[in-house]
Amino acid sequence: MATPEAPLREILKSISFTQFPLCHIEPFFVPEPIPRPQLFVYPPTSSATPTTDVECLRILALLKFTNYEFDLHYTSEPNSSPNAQLPYLLLPDGTAIDNQHIEDHLSLGDDDNVAYYALAKHGLVPATEYLVWVDPAGFAGIGGRYLEGYSAVVQMGLGWIRSSGIARKLQSGMAEYGAALDGDVIYENAVRALDSLLVLLGEGEFLDGERPGRLDALVFACLNAFLDAPVKSPVRTLLTQHESKYKPLVDYVLRITEKV
Repeated sequence: MATPEAPLREILKSISFTQFPLCHIEPFFVPEPIPRPQLFVYPPTSSATPTTDVECLRILALLKFTNYEFDLHYTSEPNSSPNAQLPYLLLPDGTAIDNQHIEDHLSLGDDDNVAYYALAKHGLVPATEYLVWVDPAGFAGIGGRYLEGYSAVVQMGLGWIRSSGIARKLQSGMAEYGAALDGDVIYENAVRALDSLLVLLGEGEFLDGERPGRLDALVFACLNAFLDAPVKSPVRTLLTQHESKYKPLVDYVLRITEKV
């Protein structure tokens, strides 16, 4: 015995769909197309460089070194980035690339200075992070500027979270020196890195050879942070003291500043 079909199925069978979707609603907002990639970075705290944040300046310098065409935009909101960190690169097709994958996007190839890059990353980067976020004078003069868009109460909370996180990260990376976070040890590591980089630079113009590369971008961004900081640090004192042996590195920063 045949089972009669449900009334709803009969109704659907009687409707002829000539198009799908049946109704198209225009979007309320359509962003303007961008002609070329856009790099979003923290705004500068001085007029010497387009940005004074170490990671933002490193990526910006790297794009400049590779003659990558892009437009620069300033933002103080890292949550606009895919990984909630600045900088990030927005491509014309809408793809957003975070700072950890921009180098892959550039297809830089093999690096001949892997050991020196690791030395700079282990010696210089922690010293800049300590100066900006952990050192009380540095946080008051530099770190607080990252939070200027928030209320005083929110600044205090976010500042404590960021400072504590940086301190824990630095401490975990200094296990061989003991449990206590020691700023003197951090700065000593930075000075040892400077000594090695000074030898590598020699009479040359760049650390990576005839043309600046990944190592130059990292070292330039770190040294600029020390030289541009509105507070004193042991590294800045060594770089700027009278007849300093590190003057070639200061001149090196000035050369690259003209390129970015």
